[in-house]
Amino acid sequence: MLKWLRKYSRSWFIGLAIGAIVVVFIFWGVGGFKSPSTQEVARVNGTPIPVTAYLKQYRELLKQVQARYQGEVPEELLKQMRFKEQVLNRLVDETLILQAADRMSLKVSAEELRERIRSYPFFQEGGKFSEQRYQILLARNHLRPQEFEDMERRHLLMRKLYLEVTGLAKVSDEELQDFFNQAKEEVSVQYLVVSPAPYEARHQPGEAEVEAYYKDHQAAFRRPARAKAAYLLFKTQDFQEKVKLAPAEVDQYLDEHRGEYFRPGMVRARQIFLALPAKATEEERQGVEKQVQELWAQALAEGADFAQLARSHSQDQATKDKGGDLGEVKRGQQPPEWEKVAFSLKAGEVGVAPTSKGYYLIKVEAVGEMEKIPGAEAQVSKRLQEEKARRLAREAAEQARGELAQASLAEVGKKSGITPQETPLISQKDPVPGLGLMPAFNQAALALKPGELSQVVEGPAGVAVLKGVEQQPEHVPPLNEIKDEVRLAVKKEQARGDAEQEAERLLASLRPGEPLGKAAAQAGLTVKDSGFFSRPQGFPGQRQGEPLVKAAFGLSQEHPYPGKPVFWEGQYYLLAFKARKTPSPEEFQKEKDKLQGFILERKRQMLFGEWLTRERQQAKIKVYELP
Repeated sequence: MLKWLRKYSRSWFIGLAIGAIVVVFIFWGVGGFKSPSTQEVARVNGTPIPVTAYLKQYRELLKQVQARYQGEVPEELLKQMRFKEQVLNRLVDETLILQAADRMSLKVSAEELRERIRSYPFFQEGGKFSEQRYQILLARNHLRPQEFEDMERRHLLMRKLYLEVTGLAKVSDEELQDFFNQAKEEVSVQYLVVSPAPYEARHQPGEAEVEAYYKDHQAAFRRPARAKAAYLLFKTQDFQEKVKLAPAEVDQYLDEHRGEYFRPGMVRARQIFLALPAKATEEERQGVEKQVQELWAQALAEGADFAQLARSHSQDQATKDKGGDLGEVKRGQQPPEWEKVAFSLKAGEVGVAPTSKGYYLIKVEAVGEMEKIPGAEAQVSKRLQEEKARRLAREAAEQARGELAQASLAEVGKKSGITPQETPLISQKDPVPGLGLMPAFNQAALALKPGELSQVVEGPAGVAVLKGVEQQPEHVPPLNEIKDEVRLAVKKEQARGDAEQEAERLLASLRPGEPLGKAAAQAGLTVKDSGFFSRPQGFPGQRQGEPLVKAAFGLSQEHPYPGKPVFWEGQYYLLAFKARKTPSPEEFQKEKDKLQGFILERKRQMLFGEWLTRERQQAKIKVYELP
């Protein structure tokens, strides 16, 4: 029941930063120091961060990542994410905030703490706080009242610091108007696309051109360092039959990982439903999606009244007048898409569930009793078996590595029942034949001189020991080896120049007033129509095409063409203004109050991010080895 609350409180920064800013983690060279105490992972201005706090945070954040990937996350992926450093950064941020709160003499009174705890719906019976229910739920989740209350006090204190730091944030009417116009204004353009591809065939670069291009663009043909390695792979699956599990191990694991294998059987929720028209066009679907996103942003703003939003916007007549209130919802009572979102939310969170009929904006107000997910024992048994099998594979690999100091790869392989394998020359980014993408393997191979042994390397398939065979440093191949590749690059560059000239010629013909259709017909091109689109929607068919959006919104009736063709993803776009829609003053006045809270909170979060960056820069942070 309270797993979500512990997760939320420990992941406080996620709550502060929802939908507004991206947290940029600052990474250190972790592992450069040995801790004076094995109980610490870091010190922040002299304050230790205990290993126990780090491990708790690690487990909680790992569950969130696993939920996002819908299953186990490979160890290699966690390394690429620098997951350990991310966990540590969260703890460093929290420590800096609590230190700042102490400097500012911020306190949480007993009455404030009491009111917060009493406000939680899951501690209430008949709308009133129940001391008995409070004690029962804490005991069920292995929490002592003092531990839970300390956690809540920290959360309140951090919120106070957040409001103190961002208290001067204000939003002017001009800022609101500008933001509203930027979000709501729409433009429509016609356009031509001039591709370089048709021009490639006309070019046949001579030897002198190829040689000159190779000489001037050698960096483009540089080959990364590569290496060849022989190896023994101890496959995890080969050790599974040796693993024996006791029923008590499965039960203990389930009890220790309730958050993964138990789920809410009921939630109390509200919803806003926006219907899609029958046989909705892509434009109609985008319009509804845009409205949902705007409502979602309003629902996340501080002080937002979800019930009032439902009364004003929901198209579900059965719940609209009740502020979208669905009461208690058990599994199986709502569409699968609805349940997938709603039962993944924590109390107080808002999510969107798209369905074939429309979009549901769901706010969960309380989470009910937890129930074991179907097949939990089988899943845990499989997981424990794989973990133990991997441990056995690692032990076997370590033993083989020790033996390789006195014996050949073939001899050790024969003794272990494993056939040695050898890679071709591979770079850091190449898949390993038979193993797939395994960055740690590639990294180990590249670090080995011929004859050297690696440490054991773990990957999805198992644990490997590598022996260096050959190294090839980073280099530019001689021209005679890559002449065809260079010739093609020359052709592409020349074709792009032709396409640019053609686009410029077309643009010059349009400025005196030649119709776009006539210019297109003469060039053998098709005139395309964007239809109306806003800045948030992006250029149709090119959602990431920011240069196209910027050029389109820079056009007007008086200046219907851009200064030059827009180059985007290898093609030249020639835009011509068609029409513009600007939001009315009445629309702005209608949305102004709702927008005020959203923009204010966004500004606060940006200010808080800047403040936290300064705190980090001024702090004395020492990081030890991470477990």
